[in-house]
Amino acid sequence: MTMRTLEAPFIPAAEPDGLLMTSSLDNDLTVTLKAPSFVRIGDSFQILLNNRTTGPVQAFPVPPTEIGSHLESHISKNEFTSNGEYKIAYRYISYPGENITDSEATSVYVDRTQPGATLLAPLIFPTATFSDRLTGLLPGYAGMQQGDVVQTLLNGSPGPNHTVTADELTLRPVEIGFTREHLQPHAPGMVSIEYAVTDRAGNTSITSLPMLVSVQL
Repeated sequence: MTMRTLEAPFIPAAEPDGLLMTSSLDNDLTVTLKAPSFVRIGDSFQILLNNRTTGPVQAFPVPPTEIGSHLESHISKNEFTSNGEYKIAYRYISYPGENITDSEATSVYVDRTQPGATLLAPLIFPTATFSDRLTGLLPGYAGMQQGDVVQTLLNGSPGPNHTVTADELTLRPVEIGFTREHLQPHAPGMVSIEYAVTDRAGNTSITSLPMLVSVQL
């Protein structure tokens, strides 16, 4: 049998750019593949991870329940302990003869790095003047990326949050606005303002160093 091109498998847990959420790796990773229409009795497949086989050889159902139907397999969560790119494909094994053909590959990415490393500097407030809005400037931190979510804390309670944009990585500082409504519950007195960062993969930083701000509304 002349083998045709085999489509890359699909990874349901992956984001459109291939990023795997850290929480999705708490369990084995599900892989789905489209059953070729030319499957014969005895043909099988095995998942490939970075060009090596992983997991058991699985028999194709014959005939496929439906042309183009999807089959499911899994990769052990223990395979994804390191950061970086992983290429997932599958190997078609024909019977008889055990001729093999490898499918196209799908790339996924693992990021388990905590943003900010071991230190997050406090927010900077260039002016103590407050009208209806107090603006805090966020210093850069290790591993800062577009899509990071910065969650502020006022005396330990959630304040405004902010999602980092591409421009804020290079062109302008991150600004976080605190409105009268955010600060009113803590007035009058000193407010401890902190923040923590959660990246797109779901890794959460330590809490930043606090900045004490006097609120007199």
